[in-house]
Amino acid sequence: MLALAMRLGWLSGAALLLVVIGCQAPAPAAPTPPTSAAAPKPSAAPSPSAAPSPSVAPGAAAPPAVSASRVDVLNAANAAYRAGDFVVAGGLYERVINTPPAPNEGAAAPTVVDFAHFRAMLSLLANGSENEAKAHLDALQQRDASAPLARLGQQIWDQYGMTAQLRAACAQIQPQVASQAGPTLAALQGLGVTVDAQTLCSVAQG
Repeated sequence: MLALAMRLGWLSGAALLLVVIGCQAPAPAAPTPPTSAAAPKPSAAPSPSAAPSPSVAPGAAAPPAVSASRVDVLNAANAAYRAGDFVVAGGLYERVINTPPAPNEGAAAPTVVDFAHFRAMLSLLANGSENEAKAHLDALQQRDASAPLARLGQQIWDQYGMTAQLRAACAQIQPQVASQAGPTLAALQGLGVTVDAQTLCSVAQG
């Protein structure tokens, strides 16, 4: 009997323990940390490409240095004139006119200025700037109306006034260039200026 009572007591205790355990609220599950999407790696910033250095337009020559001689500037103006860049040419001829002569120009110094006025007039006519062109012709006339380039300049102006075509005007006076301006051109060539009778009044397509 004692053994039976002990067994029953043990069973009762076990049952009670099971009831107690069953009545307890289950422990909350440990919260799992929210999985955050991995932040995308910042892509490497594209390396900026080197800015292109300014380049001179194909065929365009750099302007002469400030220290360049009048003859150098005159040749640069002639190159622009032959290329049909009459705006650049006109500006360079103006620069020649406003630059004091070099000692080596000697007696040819006035011829350099006459030639610059003559070609400035042509450059401005090629651009349709007739009033500015007339100012250079007037300057030639005031310097010496009997000088070869002043006479040729007046003839070109008169022909241009009839046709409004510079090439036609130059074609009209071309046969007279060598006879009227031969010594003048020779003096310019002696200084190193690139000009001759055939190119004095030639007009490229601008």
